[in-house]
Amino acid sequence: MLSRPIGAEDPGSERRLGLEHEGSGRLYYTARITYARGDDATTAINAGIDLRREYSVQRDGEWVLLGSPAELRRGDLVRVDLFVSLPAARHFVVVDDPVPGGLEPLNRDLANVSQVDAAHGDYEAAGGSWWFNFTDWRSYGVSRWSFYHQEIRHDAVRFYSEYLPPGNYHLSYTAQAIADGVFAVQPAVAAEMYDPDVHGMTPASTLEIRPPAAN
Repeated sequence: MLSRPIGAEDPGSERRLGLEHEGSGRLYYTARITYARGDDATTAINAGIDLRREYSVQRDGEWVLLGSPAELRRGDLVRVDLFVSLPAARHFVVVDDPVPGGLEPLNRDLANVSQVDAAHGDYEAAGGSWWFNFTDWRSYGVSRWSFYHQEIRHDAVRFYSEYLPPGNYHLSYTAQAIADGVFAVQPAVAAEMYDPDVHGMTPASTLEIRPPAAN
Protein backbone atom coordinates (compact mmCIF):
# COMPACT_ATOMS: atom_id res chain seq x y z
CA MET A 1 0.00 0.00 0.00
CA LEU A 2 1.33 3.40 -1.02
CA SER A 3 -0.09 6.71 0.16
CA ARG A 4 0.63 10.40 -0.40
CA PRO A 5 -0.71 13.17 1.85
CA ILE A 6 -2.58 16.05 0.21
CA GLY A 7 -0.71 19.35 0.65
CA ALA A 8 -1.75 22.99 0.51
CA GLU A 9 -0.54 23.26 -3.09
CA ASP A 10 -2.72 20.39 -4.35
CA PRO A 11 -6.23 21.92 -4.52
CA GLY A 12 -6.93 23.12 -8.06
CA SER A 13 -3.90 21.38 -9.57
CA GLU A 14 -3.70 18.29 -11.78
CA ARG A 15 -2.02 15.08 -10.65
CA ARG A 16 -1.54 11.79 -12.48
CA LEU A 17 -1.18 8.32 -11.03
CA GLY A 18 1.01 5.97 -13.09
CA LEU A 19 1.14 2.17 -12.77
CA GLU A 20 3.69 -0.14 -14.40
CA HIS A 21 3.12 -3.87 -14.73
CA GLU A 22 6.11 -6.20 -14.27
CA GLY A 23 6.01 -9.98 -14.65
CA SER A 24 3.45 -12.31 -16.21
CA GLY A 25 0.76 -12.26 -13.52
CA ARG A 26 -2.51 -10.36 -13.62
CA LEU A 27 -2.49 -6.90 -12.06
CA TYR A 28 -5.21 -5.79 -9.65
CA TYR A 29 -5.23 -2.30 -8.18
CA THR A 30 -7.47 0.16 -6.39
CA ALA A 31 -6.94 3.91 -6.14
CA ARG A 32 -8.74 5.98 -3.53
CA ILE A 33 -8.61 9.60 -2.46
CA THR A 34 -9.64 10.80 0.99
CA TYR A 35 -10.12 14.46 1.80
CA ALA A 36 -11.82 16.86 4.18
CA ARG A 37 -13.75 19.83 2.84
CA GLY A 38 -12.73 23.34 3.88
CA ASP A 39 -14.79 25.90 5.75
CA ASP A 40 -16.40 27.04 2.48
CA ALA A 41 -18.62 23.93 2.42
CA THR A 42 -21.54 25.83 3.93
CA THR A 43 -24.18 25.33 1.22
CA ALA A 44 -26.67 22.46 1.28
CA ILE A 45 -27.07 20.44 -1.93
CA ASN A 46 -30.30 18.82 -3.12
CA ALA A 47 -29.64 16.77 -6.26
CA GLY A 48 -32.61 14.45 -5.97
CA ILE A 49 -32.30 13.85 -2.20
CA ASP A 50 -33.11 16.42 0.47
CA LEU A 51 -30.94 15.79 3.56
CA ARG A 52 -31.01 17.78 6.78
CA ARG A 53 -29.08 17.28 10.02
CA GLU A 54 -29.85 18.56 13.51
CA TYR A 55 -27.99 18.39 16.83
CA SER A 56 -30.04 18.50 20.04
CA VAL A 57 -28.99 18.41 23.70
CA GLN A 58 -31.15 17.72 26.74
CA ARG A 59 -31.19 20.60 29.20
CA ASP A 60 -33.53 20.97 32.17
CA GLY A 61 -35.46 17.92 31.00
CA GLU A 62 -36.15 19.25 27.50
CA TRP A 63 -34.47 18.78 24.15
CA VAL A 64 -32.91 22.00 22.85
CA LEU A 65 -31.96 22.44 19.19
CA LEU A 66 -28.35 23.57 18.74
CA GLY A 67 -27.39 26.22 16.24
CA SER A 68 -24.21 26.65 14.19
CA PRO A 69 -21.68 26.90 15.66
CA ALA A 70 -22.96 24.45 18.26
CA GLU A 71 -21.81 24.78 21.87
CA LEU A 72 -21.62 21.86 24.30
CA ARG A 73 -20.08 20.92 27.61
CA ARG A 74 -17.87 17.87 27.96
CA GLY A 75 -20.09 15.01 29.13
CA ASP A 76 -23.20 16.30 27.35
CA LEU A 77 -25.33 13.73 25.54
CA VAL A 78 -26.20 14.80 22.02
CA ARG A 79 -28.92 13.45 19.73
CA VAL A 80 -28.13 13.61 16.03
CA ASP A 81 -31.20 13.61 13.77
CA LEU A 82 -31.04 13.10 10.01
CA PHE A 83 -34.08 13.87 7.86
CA VAL A 84 -34.21 12.42 4.34
CA SER A 85 -36.92 13.48 1.87
CA LEU A 86 -37.34 11.84 -1.55
CA PRO A 87 -39.53 13.15 -4.41
CA ALA A 88 -39.25 9.81 -6.22
CA ALA A 89 -38.25 6.23 -5.43
CA ARG A 90 -34.51 5.66 -4.88
CA HIS A 91 -32.39 2.50 -4.87
CA PHE A 92 -29.45 1.57 -2.62
CA VAL A 93 -29.29 4.87 -0.75
CA VAL A 94 -26.52 5.35 1.84
CA VAL A 95 -26.50 8.16 4.38
CA ASP A 96 -22.97 8.91 5.62
CA ASP A 97 -22.68 11.25 8.60
CA PRO A 98 -19.08 12.06 9.62
CA VAL A 99 -18.67 12.32 13.39
CA PRO A 100 -16.74 15.43 14.44
CA GLY A 101 -13.77 15.10 16.77
CA GLY A 102 -14.87 15.55 20.34
CA LEU A 103 -18.00 13.41 19.91
CA GLU A 104 -18.27 9.65 20.35
CA PRO A 105 -21.35 7.79 19.05
CA LEU A 106 -23.05 5.43 21.50
CA ASN A 107 -23.71 1.94 20.15
CA ARG A 108 -26.38 0.09 22.11
CA ASP A 109 -25.08 -3.23 20.79
CA LEU A 110 -21.80 -2.86 22.74
CA ALA A 111 -21.68 -4.16 26.29
CA ASN A 112 -19.60 -1.22 27.55
CA VAL A 113 -22.17 1.40 26.50
CA SER A 114 -24.56 2.71 29.12
CA GLN A 115 -28.09 1.76 28.06
CA VAL A 116 -29.38 4.68 30.12
CA ASP A 117 -27.25 7.15 28.16
CA ALA A 118 -28.11 5.56 24.82
CA ALA A 119 -31.81 5.68 25.69
CA HIS A 120 -31.60 9.46 25.94
CA GLY A 121 -31.74 9.38 22.15
CA ASP A 122 -35.30 8.01 22.19
CA TYR A 123 -37.06 10.48 19.99
CA GLU A 124 -38.74 13.60 21.29
CA ALA A 125 -38.54 16.50 18.85
CA ALA A 126 -36.91 19.71 20.01
CA GLY A 127 -38.70 22.99 19.45
CA GLY A 128 -38.03 24.34 15.97
CA SER A 129 -37.03 20.92 14.58
CA TRP A 130 -37.55 20.09 10.90
CA TRP A 131 -39.62 17.16 12.21
CA PHE A 132 -42.66 19.42 12.52
CA ASN A 133 -42.72 20.21 8.80
CA PHE A 134 -44.16 16.77 7.92
CA THR A 135 -46.38 14.17 9.58
CA ASP A 136 -45.43 11.07 7.59
CA TRP A 137 -41.87 10.35 8.82
CA ARG A 138 -40.74 6.73 8.49
CA SER A 139 -38.31 5.58 11.16
CA TYR A 140 -35.27 3.33 10.83
CA GLY A 141 -36.20 -0.33 10.43
CA VAL A 142 -39.94 0.34 10.24
CA SER A 143 -40.30 -1.91 7.19
CA ARG A 144 -38.32 -3.70 4.51
CA TRP A 145 -38.60 -0.64 2.28
CA SER A 146 -36.80 1.70 4.64
CA PHE A 147 -33.30 2.01 6.06
CA TYR A 148 -32.53 -1.45 7.38
CA HIS A 149 -28.84 -1.44 8.41
CA GLN A 150 -26.52 0.94 10.25
CA GLU A 151 -22.81 1.13 11.01
CA ILE A 152 -21.74 3.06 14.09
CA ARG A 153 -18.04 3.86 13.99
CA HIS A 154 -15.85 6.41 15.76
CA ASP A 155 -15.39 8.47 12.58
CA ALA A 156 -18.85 8.15 10.98
CA VAL A 157 -22.35 6.74 11.32
CA ARG A 158 -23.85 5.22 8.16
CA PHE A 159 -27.35 4.03 7.29
CA TYR A 160 -28.16 1.72 4.35
CA SER A 161 -31.26 0.92 2.30
CA GLU A 162 -32.05 -1.19 -0.76
CA TYR A 163 -35.20 0.54 -1.94
CA LEU A 164 -36.97 3.67 -0.68
CA PRO A 165 -40.41 4.74 -1.91
CA PRO A 166 -40.94 8.50 -2.21
CA GLY A 167 -41.53 10.11 1.17
CA ASN A 168 -39.85 11.29 4.34
CA TYR A 169 -37.41 9.29 6.48
CA HIS A 170 -36.03 9.99 9.95
CA LEU A 171 -32.73 8.57 11.25
CA SER A 172 -31.21 9.20 14.66
CA TYR A 173 -28.33 8.25 16.97
CA THR A 174 -26.86 9.43 20.27
CA ALA A 175 -23.33 10.70 20.89
CA GLN A 176 -21.43 12.03 23.88
CA ALA A 177 -19.08 15.02 24.07
CA ILE A 178 -15.78 13.55 25.27
CA ALA A 179 -13.10 16.17 24.54
CA ASP A 180 -12.71 19.94 24.80
CA GLY A 181 -11.93 22.05 21.74
CA VAL A 182 -13.27 23.52 18.53
CA PHE A 183 -14.04 20.93 15.85
CA ALA A 184 -15.08 21.05 12.20
CA VAL A 185 -18.37 19.29 11.45
CA GLN A 186 -18.11 17.86 7.94
CA PRO A 187 -21.24 17.66 5.76
CA ALA A 188 -23.47 14.61 5.94
CA VAL A 189 -24.09 13.03 2.52
CA ALA A 190 -26.90 10.84 1.18
CA ALA A 191 -26.47 9.23 -2.24
CA GLU A 192 -27.44 6.28 -4.40
CA MET A 193 -24.51 3.85 -4.32
CA TYR A 194 -24.69 3.07 -8.04
CA ASP A 195 -25.80 6.50 -9.22
CA PRO A 196 -23.96 9.00 -6.99
CA ASP A 197 -25.14 11.95 -9.11
CA VAL A 198 -28.41 11.50 -7.20
CA HIS A 199 -27.41 12.84 -3.81
CA GLY A 200 -27.94 15.40 -1.07
CA MET A 201 -25.56 17.12 1.34
CA THR A 202 -25.91 19.18 4.49
CA PRO A 203 -23.86 22.33 5.18
CA ALA A 204 -20.63 22.11 7.15
CA SER A 205 -20.56 23.71 10.58
CA THR A 206 -18.48 24.10 13.73
CA LEU A 207 -18.73 22.46 17.14
CA GLU A 208 -17.22 23.90 20.32
CA ILE A 209 -16.95 21.70 23.41
CA ARG A 210 -16.10 23.40 26.70
CA PRO A 211 -15.10 21.90 30.07
CA PRO A 212 -17.94 20.92 32.42
CA ALA A 213 -19.46 23.76 34.41
CA ALA A 214 -18.02 24.16 37.90
CA ASN A 215 -20.25 22.89 40.70
